[in-house]
Amino acid sequence: MRDLEFTENEKIEWIYDVVAGIMAIIAVLIVMLEFSKTLTESAMRIINIADILVYIIFALDYFIRLFTAKNKKKFFKHNIIDLIAILPLGFLTSSTLGSAFKLLKVVSYVLRLIGNVKEILFTNGFIYALGSTIIITIMGSIGIYIFEDGISATITNYGDALWWSFVTVTTVGYGDISPSTGGGRFIACILMIAGIGFLSMLTSTISTFFFAALENKKLKEKNEFQDKKQVMIDISDLSLDKRKNLISYYEFLKGGEQ
Repeated sequence: MRDLEFTENEKIEWIYDVVAGIMAIIAVLIVMLEFSKTLTESAMRIINIADILVYIIFALDYFIRLFTAKNKKKFFKHNIIDLIAILPLGFLTSSTLGSAFKLLKVVSYVLRLIGNVKEILFTNGFIYALGSTIIITIMGSIGIYIFEDGISATITNYGDALWWSFVTVTTVGYGDISPSTGGGRFIACILMIAGIGFLSMLTSTISTFFFAALENKKLKEKNEFQDKKQVMIDISDLSLDKRKNLISYYEFLKGGEQ
């Protein structure tokens, strides 16, 4: 969970992480759609508006946290990715290096997303399961394209193969694209098994994360309750004899409880 200096409410911090994570996912999808050359002019106009709105939200978020930070230098050092994400790269995407700037935006948004969900990623070693599943999905798409290209009526390009691989590993299975060769079906079996394992790992990780968060909250409340039982008394105005008498009486009471 990201520590917010303008609040100490864990519930608000949790909501912030969830909203920031969703916004980062939307930002990644928007920038990836900008690479498409098949979208209509009206669709691109909507995507550009959405991109501007996400940029404004990210910029406001960064500067609000910057202004409320007690240590500006420390904040700047630990939020480099957030700063890169709000650089005005959108004005440069129409240049000759436009694709490179779009790619930089995708990378910065992905890294920001990882920063928001890093606690979940490292719970139960989920990050390794996620990385393995991504590799299997990409390798599966390459394999199915090799086996099915020129043979299957539904897989005519690598985009179709990647879509099929993603749909299969998530166990959605729309059925719009399906393998017809023996090698393609073998790859489908591997992807389905990997997808079932990944979804099971995801469910377990989320459960463990929230259970651990609940336990930490209970432990924190217990420590706060114990701290409240410690009463501080100012005896600096008392004479030396009265201090000694007070200390002796306290030791007498403490000894009687043992």
